[in-house]
Amino acid sequence: LYYAFTVMKAFAEYKKDTDYIAYLEKTQKEVGEKINNLWWEDDRFNRGFKETGELIGSKKDPEASMWLNPQSWSIISGLATKEQADKALESVNRELNTAYGAKVMAPSYVDHAFDGALAILFPPSTKENGGIFSQPQGWIILANALMGYGNEAFKYFEETSPASQNETAEIRKLEPYVHGQYTEGDESPFHGRSHVHWLTGTASTCMVGCVEGICGIRPDFGGIRIAPAIPSTWDKFTMEKNFRGCKLNISVENPNGKESGFSKFVVNGEEYSDNYIPADKLTKETEVKIVM
Repeated sequence: LYYAFTVMKAFAEYKKDTDYIAYLEKTQKEVGEKINNLWWEDDRFNRGFKETGELIGSKKDPEASMWLNPQSWSIISGLATKEQADKALESVNRELNTAYGAKVMAPSYVDHAFDGALAILFPPSTKENGGIFSQPQGWIILANALMGYGNEAFKYFEETSPASQNETAEIRKLEPYVHGQYTEGDESPFHGRSHVHWLTGTASTCMVGCVEGICGIRPDFGGIRIAPAIPSTWDKFTMEKNFRGCKLNISVENPNGKESGFSKFVVNGEEYSDNYIPADKLTKETEVKIVM
C-alpha cells in the first residue's frame, strides 16, 4: 500500500494534478507512521495482524517470528529508514538465508500456528511453511541493490540461480535452466531439493532484481537512471539497453572495487552530476560511461 502511493504520485506528477499529489503525500505519510508504530519491532517488520488483533510475525513468537517479504518490501517501497533497512537485511541474512536462498519465514510452523495459518498443512521448510519460495528471491535481490549492497544482492542471486547449481543436480533435481516454485529449506532433510518447475513468477521478479537492481537500469516517465549495485570484485563490464527507440551502450569501470555509486557519469561525452538521463538527452546511439 505504501508503495502504491509512490506509484500513483508519479502518475499524478505526470498529469500535474497538484491536489491529488498533496492528498497522496499526506495519506502516505500517515500510513507510513502507522506501519512503523504497529509493525516495526527492534530489527524487523512484522508480518501483520489478524482481524482479532493478533500480531503475526513477532520476534517473540516461538514459530514464524521472522518473515522475508516485509523486510524486502519495506525497502523497495521506500518506507524503511537506512537504519531500519540495515537491521532488517541483517536479520534476513542471519535468520532466513541458506545456501540455496532465503526462506519465506522461520522457524516453520509445527506446534504454534495461528488459527487459519494454512501453511502448517505443509512439512517444515516446504512451500509457504518456511520453504525457500523462489518468487520473493528477486525482491531480496532488489532490496539489497537499492541499498547499494552489490555483494549481498549478487550473493542472493547466485544462491537461487539454477545455473549456479549444476554441480549439485543430484540435490536440486530440477532442470538446470528453470526456476522451480520453491526449494526445501534447512529444516527439511532434503534441503536444496526444488519442486514445481515452470509454475512460478520467479522469472519476472528475478529479472527486475537483476536488471533494475544489480544492473541498475531503472526507466521512468522522464528518462532512465543507471545505478549499478555490483560485486566489489567486478572491475568492469558493459551493457546494452534499447529504450524508447534509442540504443544505450553502457560501459562501467570499477577501479576501486566499489559496490555502488559513481565518481564520473558521462553521456555522449558530456559529464553529468547525476546518474539520471532525461529522455530528451537520448540519441539513437547513446554512449554512457560510468566510473564507480
